Amino acid sequence: MEDANAQLTREQQRKMLSTLDSGASGSANLSGDQQKKSMNASKADGAAYSLMTGLGDAYIPAAAIALGASNFYIGLLAALPQLFGAIMQFFSLSALRFVKDRKVLVVIGAFLHACCWLCVAAVMLWPGPLSIPLITLFFSLGTGFSLLSNPSWSSWISDIVPENDRARFFAGRNRLMQLTLFAVTFIAGLLLNQLELAFPIAIAFGIVFLGAFFSRMLSALFLTRMDNVKYEIQLMREIQFKHLFLLPAHRNELWFLAFVALLTFSVQFASPFFTPYMLNNLHFDLVALGIVTATSVLTRVICYPYWGKIIDRFGNRTVLIATAFISPLGSVLWLLSKDLPMLVLFNIVSGFIWSGYEIAVFNYALSLVGRELRTSFISKYNIFVNVFYAGGAIAGGLFLANFSQVAFFGFSGILLVFLISAVLRLTVAVAFTPKLAGGREVMNTSQERAMIFDIVAVYPMQGAVSNVLGGWNFTRKAVGTTAFQSRVMFREGLGATGDLLKEGGRKFMSKVSRRKHL
Repeated sequence: MEDANAQLTREQQRKMLSTLDSGASGSANLSGDQQKKSMNASKADGAAYSLMTGLGDAYIPAAAIALGASNFYIGLLAALPQLFGAIMQFFSLSALRFVKDRKVLVVIGAFLHACCWLCVAAVMLWPGPLSIPLITLFFSLGTGFSLLSNPSWSSWISDIVPENDRARFFAGRNRLMQLTLFAVTFIAGLLLNQLELAFPIAIAFGIVFLGAFFSRMLSALFLTRMDNVKYEIQLMREIQFKHLFLLPAHRNELWFLAFVALLTFSVQFASPFFTPYMLNNLHFDLVALGIVTATSVLTRVICYPYWGKIIDRFGNRTVLIATAFISPLGSVLWLLSKDLPMLVLFNIVSGFIWSGYEIAVFNYALSLVGRELRTSFISKYNIFVNVFYAGGAIAGGLFLANFSQVAFFGFSGILLVFLISAVLRLTVAVAFTPKLAGGREVMNTSQERAMIFDIVAVYPMQGAVSNVLGGWNFTRKAVGTTAFQSRVMFREGLGATGDLLKEGGRKFMSKVSRRKHL
């Protein structure tokens, strides 16, 4: 671990490179009422976006399968939109310099995204021999237009939301988005099941995708109601790829990008194939598909407040490390059962994991760089992530196309892909999490490391139950007693008895009475 002097030197280099006033805050340019109105409009935009996702993105793979797409093509359908989005990231700063307004660029991106959904719906309503390539084309274009404006949106919203409120705001916004997504995904499955009785399956999907078009248009409307924040782009304040690889001042950012990109590759090696596994291998109908998908979403709704409070108290790095190490469960559990109730349970575990990761990774990215560098850094972040996202999906598809008959530990085909994905996730976690440095919490040490076990093994269920029964309140005791108990458990082994935990808690509470902070 590097010492504080090395960290200070890198901070000095960063400030000299960017001529950045780290105390600047765009939110200071807005009144309290403007901030509140814009934050509410952003939440409404998020809900409308989730409506589009539940009606559109969630069922694009199922639509392709209904048209006869193979597993390899399903992987391609997942890969190409992200790859096109990564290409568009190269033009995000140029587009912002041309438009000269983050809000205008974000609204234009949302409108073009909506138009692409209209084209997807038209292809499904009037299917033909080129339907699958055309769906992939328009879906990729829509994703690209959305990602083109994503760095501007990230920079814009970070200027609207005060820094101290970000974790709770995004936790609340994501909770609303996931609750909407849960309801819409489940209802869309029921709707498709009913429409299939009256229309050909392609037309049924086309009708639902029309709903995705109107939802994205509604999202664009809410974006127009958010207040703008003055922002000037200066070339000297741009992080270029050569800066990331050559300058020690940006070493933290490079390790973070490598970690997220490789973890994304590992996840996407398996992620596109859960839907074909359920529809083709397990022969689930669209209602069952909707139930399994929506369960993960509902779990996120319950767990977001838990993770938000954990991040507020212990920092983003802690949650990133914890979720990285337990992320293999998201795929390896699917090897254990083919029954719908068990798959629902597995998706509950997955939803808990990714709810923490989603909040932490966004806040972590914002905390690494100052305000003037955020748009540039988020652009590079999206390029890294989307390229490896596409690479993972393509690699998984190629593996299934060429090694579908290979068996390992009795698993073959898609199940073997799930197993490989779990191994890759764990490898990335072991190799890269020691390299991660925080934004505001760079010097986390033994206390943070000890916190990890309790977060993922002792308190998740307690936190979820407390959120439901106690008004989304994760109790102070649940957080406060963690560090000492965890150290005791690690010292004595993971098989620590209940008596040991009880004794550890008693001693720690006595210690807390004499010290305010852990």
